[in-house]
Amino acid sequence: MFDYAGKGLNQAMISYEEIATKLLSERLLLTALELHAELCEADRELPLLRDFFSNPNNFECLNMKPEPCLPIRKNSRSSSQATLDSLDMTRYSEDGGGVDERVAVLEFELRKAKENINSLRANLTVVTESEVSTPDKNSEKGLFEHPIKPHEQRALNFLVNEYLLANSYKLTSITFSDENEDQDFEDWQDVGLNIPKPPELLQIYREFMRSTGYDKSPSSTVAVQTEETEDEVKEQAKEAELNKRVSEQAEEVERLKQQTVALEQEKTNLQELLDSANLTTAVSATGQEGSGTILTLNSSSTTPDKFEMLESPPQDASSSQAALPEAEEDDSASMAVSLGETETSEREWTRIHFPRADLTDSSANESDSPSRYLPASFRREVLKHCQIPVPAHANQVIEEPLKEGITRECLPDIAAHTLPRIIPNVILNKREEVISLLLSVVKLQTSSVEREKLLQILFNLQKRPQNEERHMVLVGLIAIAKLEKEPTDNEEVLNLCWEQSQHKYSERRLLAAECCAALAIYTASSIRNSLMISMLQQMLLDDKEPVVRVAVVKSLSLLVALMDDPDKYFQCEELALTAMEDISPDVVEAASSILLPILAQWALSLKRLQSHLLPRILGKLRSLVKPSATNSCSPTRDYHEGNRTAALLGLLYKLLPHTIVCVVDTETVRRRMQESLSPQLPPELTSLCNSTIVDPKIFYECEVDIGILLNTFLLSAWGDCTWSELEWLSEKLILDLIDITLSVNIAQENVVNELLTYLQSLCLGFGKYITRYKILLAFKPHLDRMNEELSALNNHNQTINLNLVPAHLSILSTLDSNEFTNALKHYLIEMALRGADLNGLRIAVVKYCAQDKLQEFVLSGLWDGVVHQSSTVKCATASLFSSIICKISNKLVDIRIAPAAVTLASDSDASVKAAAVQVLGKLVTESKVRDAKDKARLTLETIVRDPQGVPSVLAVPLVLTLAAIAPSCPQNYVEDVIATQLTGITASALQQNRKPDLANALVEAYSVLVYCTLSNQCVNNAILPGLKYLEGLVSQVVPQQKDAVRSLLREIESKKDMPRQMDRSASMSSGISLSMATVNVGQGVEDMRQRVSKIFQQKTNSPSMPSIFRKK
Repeated sequence: MFDYAGKGLNQAMISYEEIATKLLSERLLLTALELHAELCEADRELPLLRDFFSNPNNFECLNMKPEPCLPIRKNSRSSSQATLDSLDMTRYSEDGGGVDERVAVLEFELRKAKENINSLRANLTVVTESEVSTPDKNSEKGLFEHPIKPHEQRALNFLVNEYLLANSYKLTSITFSDENEDQDFEDWQDVGLNIPKPPELLQIYREFMRSTGYDKSPSSTVAVQTEETEDEVKEQAKEAELNKRVSEQAEEVERLKQQTVALEQEKTNLQELLDSANLTTAVSATGQEGSGTILTLNSSSTTPDKFEMLESPPQDASSSQAALPEAEEDDSASMAVSLGETETSEREWTRIHFPRADLTDSSANESDSPSRYLPASFRREVLKHCQIPVPAHANQVIEEPLKEGITRECLPDIAAHTLPRIIPNVILNKREEVISLLLSVVKLQTSSVEREKLLQILFNLQKRPQNEERHMVLVGLIAIAKLEKEPTDNEEVLNLCWEQSQHKYSERRLLAAECCAALAIYTASSIRNSLMISMLQQMLLDDKEPVVRVAVVKSLSLLVALMDDPDKYFQCEELALTAMEDISPDVVEAASSILLPILAQWALSLKRLQSHLLPRILGKLRSLVKPSATNSCSPTRDYHEGNRTAALLGLLYKLLPHTIVCVVDTETVRRRMQESLSPQLPPELTSLCNSTIVDPKIFYECEVDIGILLNTFLLSAWGDCTWSELEWLSEKLILDLIDITLSVNIAQENVVNELLTYLQSLCLGFGKYITRYKILLAFKPHLDRMNEELSALNNHNQTINLNLVPAHLSILSTLDSNEFTNALKHYLIEMALRGADLNGLRIAVVKYCAQDKLQEFVLSGLWDGVVHQSSTVKCATASLFSSIICKISNKLVDIRIAPAAVTLASDSDASVKAAAVQVLGKLVTESKVRDAKDKARLTLETIVRDPQGVPSVLAVPLVLTLAAIAPSCPQNYVEDVIATQLTGITASALQQNRKPDLANALVEAYSVLVYCTLSNQCVNNAILPGLKYLEGLVSQVVPQQKDAVRSLLREIESKKDMPRQMDRSASMSSGISLSMATVNVGQGVEDMRQRVSKIFQQKTNSPSMPSIFRKK
């Protein structure tokens, strides 16, 4: 045994050098190479193997026989020069050993090349270090005089990447590695330094802090002096007493501070406008100049391809404000990129997670400097329109437990307050009781993983949270955010919101959008300007539910109000105009009422309203109203484009106060200000402010009173001076409006109405002087050309563009009532005589009759058409009267329209009578004046009882009018006039002209008459004979109506037999009806009882029932 063990021990002691010598002598080069690699990795490299493999001559004698079928290249590279892409790897397809040997040699050559590179880099590093002399030890400035060296930069990059990986910043580490592609972060030798690897970044920082003495604990130096004078002793005693007083006063100050904090907290809880107060703290003004707005620091202004930088380095306020004029000068050259062009990049954001860290005062002040200045009243209106309304009981449930703050000491109290509500209410509709407890734990939890789990529970309390449940969650998040002294990044909550924004349930996505509005004023501006706005942009573009997109628009509105980065303006503008093109009317309404007015306020402060926002809107309008040669016309496309056009015109109307302020607030107008003028807004402007958010008193503040400024502008004449904003109005805006007016389709009534509303409001807002000498003067050449074409029109088949007629009337309605009335007379008569289309004039007349102050002037203009000699003009006037009856006041209907209708009905021309019959019918059905109705019914009776009979041209309109008024007339009038006269007209219908039209009109009339309240005598003597005449008529003229007439006959016959059945059953049911009903009910109850009993009866001998309950 001993010999065997000794022999084994001797065998085990064979050295690696002997093994290497044996392998090299036997030419086992691959095995030797593998051994060399293993020993190098174990830091036990053999000099023998290193020298052998370092000498290329040892491999030149290798006899590698080439394939006989492949010729040898004359200029083939040596083994040290060959690369993988130049090798024919299929040469040794039948000889696996050859391939392995060749690959091994290539790996060895690659390793040698890397060693050479490292060696050269090390030499370069040495040379670089030797070039710069060592700075003086006492001179710290010399350390920073020279720029960073390449090896220093690579070393720092290595340490930074190592720190990121060690602290789980994986995404940031990946990004950092991608940005430094030329460096291998897995190998320190790749740095190229001939120095050992330095310690970790944290250790370097701590060594620096220790060396500078910043982390030393407070200490005092005790000096001993052997000889002290009496004065020095007294001074030391006095100093000690003073120090004692200072410490006592410091304690008193600290105690007073705590009391002040408690009182401030109590005061804050009692404030009704707490959100506005918080926003005032986060958005404080640093000064006012110019038009009353000063922009402060920018948060971030660039957007990389796939990453949105969520934090930007702090900038100096003075440099930021000094750069503003340059930015304004470059505005004209700025291009707004549409969302369609950047759709891919905008929708592929990479979510960046930030570490949870407390904000110090200095960092908060630098990175969260105040947003742009907002007037206080405008800020309140923005919050009112954009934030989610919170129910009162939500504050009691959520905020009451948290009013004292959240600390580890008070957490048991919060749990004690909350848990008694949780335990008996575990059901779904009471889960909001747990919110305050969840958020308290989230606030105090230090683990990010645990915080994320708790927040997931918060968002998943309800599968599909409804309004009240979502509001509970939002109130809880707001309560937590209020506890922070400075705005935070809210990164964890926003990450969950991003996940919820892609949820399949719309309620979850709605919660994500509402969270952005709730947390916006409590979130750092860098996060608002990047992550939050990117999430809302994606939801606006991708979400399918209109209710979600409406919430997104409101959240975007609040973000735009808080936006402090002018470079983000174009992105916000594009988002707002994208919302205006939404297919949902609710989204468009939210965008035009909230988002665009807030954006216009920002554009006004940036001097971009005239240069960017309004031209974009006008450009979209022109492209919509002008016919396109490429797109084929379709009713659906025309309908959608008409709605978009009307929405944009309505948007221009809502932004009119901003437009007026932009033109008025100039030095030229300010120089003419008179303090004696009223500070109240002019009534013309007040009528334009359909919402407080567009009130100039609310959204605009400047050094002077805006009311006095506007009154000065409206009461002054500006013929002797001009300025750039006024020139833009007359040379750009008004000319674009003329172009749009000439291009609109007059058949799209909603578009024409919105255009006339904007044009009339524009004239009212800028006053009579600007209207007459700027707006009307610009329209005059086009109006003269149109009047010439109208006068030359002599063929009814010709068409001319009359779109300027209602526009001209809109302008005159704000200037002089006499001019308006004369123009209406002129256009009515000329268009009627020339046979032109009256649709545009009808839309204008109906619109002006809806305004009380213009009704009298419209009726005065139409009266000339009543008394005109031409029957064509009278017919046109009658058609306009029938359109405006429902808009006119009762008094004017009685004294103006009813006499006009009677006058037209008494005309000798049958066509005029036919037109007047329709007006009379509208008086009966739409007027609320009893006298006017009686006059109309009496006039119709006179017409139908004419001894000469009913003319053929009057038959159809008369029948249709009688059918229309039948439900609104007393029963005696229906039976004596309408039913009798319809029977007579039906009997004589075979002799009338236009038989098909008359037959269809009679079928429609009887379809109404059959269902009116009629006596049995009227049914037998009038309705049944009339229907039989009608049956014979339709069988000859319109056979397709035969079934309809037979159905009416069956209906009237059943109505005729109904009174007989009722009379027979009356005597029988009078005495026994109650007893029979009681018997029937009792019998029904008994039958139901027996059926239920049979269902629940159990058969005792049922073989299918297992005897599991049988007692053993």
